[in-house]
Amino acid sequence: GAVFGGIHCLGWNILFQGHAEQMLWRVASLTIVSAAVFIFLLSSHAIWRDGSAGPVIADLAAIASSFVYIMARITLIVLILMSFRSLPPGIYDTVTWTKFIP
Repeated sequence: GAVFGGIHCLGWNILFQGHAEQMLWRVASLTIVSAAVFIFLLSSHAIWRDGSAGPVIADLAAIASSFVYIMARITLIVLILMSFRSLPPGIYDTVTWTKFIP
């Protein structure tokens, strides 16, 4: 999950249609990275504590982090689909190498 979010952080300075979309992309990417790291730390801490005090709190935090992670991924998918609404005109040009395909 953290690698997935890190890859999306590479698009930090890509031009978006609006500032809101760019900020949503950044927040969702950082959320994916941080939620994945948080879930990993919670699970390793729960294993280290050997199931003693506070397993319910750890479980609730893991569930909440998972929900936030899923919502951030859905946000990225929606932003990707929204980017199709304003494609550059050159997208419809015929590529010259297609003339060589029999």
